[in-house]
Amino acid sequence: MRRLGLLLCVGLLFAAFPSEALSEADLDRIWRNNGAVEGIQAFRFGHVDWAGRSVSVEGSALVKDGAPQSRLLARRGAALDAQRKLLLLLYEIRYGLPERLRSIEVSGRVVEGHVDYAAVEGDRYVLGVTLPLERLFDECVLFDATVR
Repeated sequence: MRRLGLLLCVGLLFAAFPSEALSEADLDRIWRNNGAVEGIQAFRFGHVDWAGRSVSVEGSALVKDGAPQSRLLARRGAALDAQRKLLLLLYEIRYGLPERLRSIEVSGRVVEGHVDYAAVEGDRYVLGVTLPLERLFDECVLFDATVR
């Protein structure tokens, strides 16, 4: 019984961490499957710079009033929105999306990217995030997705 528990723990440990990074051939295949666009390609949920090997998304959240607490909450909401968009972009790159998309729900694990800019624009807090393409594929994991 102890041995089974140990094997289960080791299996979960290996499942939590990817065994190897994507090769250059894998990235090239993903690029070709998405239209082989040179340079920066716009997707519904973000942009991919195939030459620079990075992805960028923009998260936003409503700032309710001018109080500092509202700005902090809006920044947290914008960061969560950016993480959600990274998962959505990962799904879109891997599987594509139908032309007529009513809704999409994803759940998964995403890593934090580099914050490029953060600003209040009108009544919204906007946060721009960039993540290396390899980290998106190697470290972000989709658990479940529902597309309608």
